[in-house]
Amino acid sequence: MRMERTIFPHKLGGRIAAIPSKSQAHRLLICAALADEPTALTCPENSQDIEATARCLTAFGAAIRRTETGYAVQPAQAPERAEADCGESGSTLRFLLPVAAALGIDTTFRLHGRLAARPLSPLWEELEAHGCALSRPTPDTVRCTGRLTGGVFRLSGNISSQFISGLLLALPMTRTDSELVLTTPLESAGYVDMTLDALHRFGVRVECTQNGWRIPAGAHYASCGAAEVEGDWSNAAFWLTAGAISSPVTVTGLAPDSRQGDRAAAAILARFGAEVSTEGDAVTVRPGRLRGIELNARDIPDLVPPLALAAACAEGTTRILGAERLRIKESDRLRSVAAALNALGGDVRVLPDGLEIHGGALTGGTADAQNDHRIAMLAAVAASVCAEPVRVCGAEAVNKSYPGFWKDFTQLTKGD
Repeated sequence: MRMERTIFPHKLGGRIAAIPSKSQAHRLLICAALADEPTALTCPENSQDIEATARCLTAFGAAIRRTETGYAVQPAQAPERAEADCGESGSTLRFLLPVAAALGIDTTFRLHGRLAARPLSPLWEELEAHGCALSRPTPDTVRCTGRLTGGVFRLSGNISSQFISGLLLALPMTRTDSELVLTTPLESAGYVDMTLDALHRFGVRVECTQNGWRIPAGAHYASCGAAEVEGDWSNAAFWLTAGAISSPVTVTGLAPDSRQGDRAAAAILARFGAEVSTEGDAVTVRPGRLRGIELNARDIPDLVPPLALAAACAEGTTRILGAERLRIKESDRLRSVAAALNALGGDVRVLPDGLEIHGGALTGGTADAQNDHRIAMLAAVAASVCAEPVRVCGAEAVNKSYPGFWKDFTQLTKGD
């Protein structure tokens, strides 16, 4: 059921803890499920996407139990067949499709929402060229049979880093050595770095080459015993943006040396003119005189919604380029960001690969989240600088990545 939430103008400010990174949680859960011994993952909050990965890994034979602090993961023997419900999680499907192939599990993946329409090419063709058979039994299912073989895999680096991460997770389990070659420069490199880091923590070594990676066959995933999912820079960026446009906000639990590419949020807000300071794992952003900037979002596409909001509150014009891949997210995120900001009194034009944003005062109004968690968050934070109330239609979309968003929003509304 679609939920509507009306937010009356009120500044956001205070101190909040970052939620666990769902990007890292996906990777650590998968590595733990493939390991030789149990692993305890500290991940105090979950989301629909994280639960989708846990659910699919359970279908693959792992025993995953939710605990007070996270997950207890017990690896198990892979079954011959499985049905894996991915929900709307693109990471879950794109990571686990190659993993299922490497394990030789005859798997039917169930897809919901826009996930069924999101592309799987060229990963699809590469899997079929290396021992697998893929089909679409129905519009909302994908079936993978056969067993993935090693060899040379060629992928474009500018379509989806999730394809690359999926193969990096799967290829160590094949019976022959592999090489993953990028045919174009890599975009969203931080996400691939997170995958390599997860592999390293579970004892899997991957060799970097000039144009990709060399992956030795028969690698042994070794449990690290316990691992903690670090704070999420992607969702924290909305609170940091609130600090730039409303009143000071401090977000704790953000590793300054994180592999997450979205840690760039703090530096970019400083480029806009916000006052940014860091003490340990706490990042504080205070309002400043914001001015428009030129920004290439090639490596940080998930930051476009909060940074577009900052741009809408800045003097002058901001151009965000290199973000064409946002058209295949939970919504066409270039159009949905523009629609949300324009509905609230902004002046945003959609470009072929980005947005042109003319800054000024936001007034308020009704914004449709379009079933996209990041659009719901954008509209909510925008209310802190609007002159009139903001009505968010589809406010439940935040559950995909941040079920506690509205609770934390209320906490910051009170300035705590």
